Amino acid sequence: MKAKTKYRYRLTFRKGNKVKYVGHLSVITVWTRAFRRAGVPLAYSQGFNPQARLQFAASLPLGYIGSAELIDVFLKEAVDEADMLHHVNDTLPTGFKLHAIEMIAPNSPSTQNELRQANYNVTVETATSSAQIEDKIKDILLADKIMQIRTRRKKEETYNLRPLLHDLSLVHAKDQAKAKPFAPQDVTLHMQLSVGQHGNLRPESVLKALDLDMNWYEIERMKLIF
Repeated sequence: MKAKTKYRYRLTFRKGNKVKYVGHLSVITVWTRAFRRAGVPLAYSQGFNPQARLQFAASLPLGYIGSAELIDVFLKEAVDEADMLHHVNDTLPTGFKLHAIEMIAPNSPSTQNELRQANYNVTVETATSSAQIEDKIKDILLADKIMQIRTRRKKEETYNLRPLLHDLSLVHAKDQAKAKPFAPQDVTLHMQLSVGQHGNLRPESVLKALDLDMNWYEIERMKLIF
C-alpha cells in the first residue's frame, strides 16, 4: 500500500564506469542510503515492511554506463532542489553523480509506462574497416527483417529485431591511415533502440547483426526517450 504524498521529484543521474557492475538492487540501496544520510524526508510505503518510495525509469543492465538515468523520489515535504542536489552528491559513493532535480506533479505518469526508446553509444574494438561497418549499417537499415534467436522464460524464440531498431550510425573511428593494416581500432556506434514495456532491444543484438558481438565493447546509455 502506498502512503499519499504531495511531493515528487524527478532526478537525473550518472552511473559511471567504476560502478557499472553494481546490480540494480544494490543501486536502490545506494540511493536509499544516500537520501537518508543527506537528510532527505523520504516518503515510505505502508505495511509491515515500509520501503522508500523510489521509481526508476528503467534498470540499467549490468556492465552498462548510464549518462542520464532517471529516478522519481516521493517525499513527505518540499525541499530546496539546489540544497538537495549538493547534500546528496556529498553522500553518494564514487561513480554516481546527481545532475539535476525537478519537482513534478505527484500524479504524473510513471516513467516506466511512458518510456519508449533509448539512445546508446557503443564503443567497439575491431579490425573491421569503417567502410565495411558503414556498408553493413546500410544493409541493416534497408532490411525489412533481421531475424535472431533469443531466450525468454527459458525458451528459445525467433524474433525480428528490425522494428525495434530506430537509428544506427557510425559516429567515430580512429584514422586508419595512421594505423597498421588490419590492426584493431576503436569505433563508436550510435544506436536508438526500443526499450521498456512496449518492446526491448539490447545493443548486443545489434552488434551481433553487425558481426561485431565477439569483440570487446563498452555500452553507454545516453538518453531515455518518452
